[in-house]
Amino acid sequence: METLKVGVVGGGIIAATHVPYIRKAGGRVVGIADVSLVRANELADRFAVRNIYRSVTDLIDSEQPDVVHVLTPPHTHAEVAVAALEQGVHVLVEKPMANTSQEVDAMIRAANRGGAMLVVDHNRLFDPVMLEAKRLVADGILGELVGVESFQSGNASERPWLDRLPGGGIGDLVPHPLYLQLAFLGRVRDLQVMTSAGGGRPDEVRVLMQGEEGVSGVLTISTRAFPHLNTLKLYGTRMTVEVNLNNMTLVKRRDYKAPKVVAKSLPNLDEAWSLVRQTGVNTVNFLRGRVRYYPGMGTLIDRFYAALRGGGPAPVAIAEGAEVVRVTEEIWRKARTDGGTRATQPTRYAEVAR
Repeated sequence: METLKVGVVGGGIIAATHVPYIRKAGGRVVGIADVSLVRANELADRFAVRNIYRSVTDLIDSEQPDVVHVLTPPHTHAEVAVAALEQGVHVLVEKPMANTSQEVDAMIRAANRGGAMLVVDHNRLFDPVMLEAKRLVADGILGELVGVESFQSGNASERPWLDRLPGGGIGDLVPHPLYLQLAFLGRVRDLQVMTSAGGGRPDEVRVLMQGEEGVSGVLTISTRAFPHLNTLKLYGTRMTVEVNLNNMTLVKRRDYKAPKVVAKSLPNLDEAWSLVRQTGVNTVNFLRGRVRYYPGMGTLIDRFYAALRGGGPAPVAIAEGAEVVRVTEEIWRKARTDGGTRATQPTRYAEVAR
């Protein structure tokens, strides 16, 4: 397997998850860049990386990497990614890929000019339970998909750069369940938003969406609900599937052809057995080291590097990352205004060469 030279830009918490998966996928981390050399040095010491830099430009000039992972705050994604892409360096950028549609276009143009591949880290789409959910939809086992519902509750982020992000701390949570939902909805045609606020900032956001194919979606993010959950439900004409992304379980709900008394008990027994079995398998796999935290990230990086070596398609299309940015912009625009239920027309993004 061809070893790829990889630069890591951004030495925050998520970088410590990327580095092991980079190495597992056949990448060699040749340098770490961060505006804080202290932070870069701490990450380099932890993973025995020799060279640290203050900027992506310094890293590229010195190390000439094949790939750069952009793990900086969202408002800097476009600037860092463009600097790499224009030099022909392939980029994996954390979600959201940018804060604005204008930044998205700049990134796409840079990728075209440099002939480089640009991929957004929509990693949870590649978690085992999400791959199974996508298979059930693709194979028609759910029947016709009629609705998607995602719910995420958790603490809002507290980071110094959040004032640069629409919605602040809760805005940092929005892209995560949103990209999961859009993987099934596709392009969003209509959108309505309801928010509630505490202390002057939103603490809950509810979004009703409709995709261009007529599938409806409901997105809820709450910093007040407890316990913290991260779930996705797919409603079909034959079956409903609920994915729990915290526990890595998938439950199927369907009708049973049985006497009424038995049919009332079978679903509970079926769900209970499914949860017990999956929990046991997940626990054993984790203890044996077969599964790490954020397993989908490892799968996505594997597929990204395989595409670079073999010339295949990107694991996440740029249009998917761009749509997350567009819909996020529309969510916060609607949250600031009264009236109107129709989203703005989809942005015409530049054509992607790769």
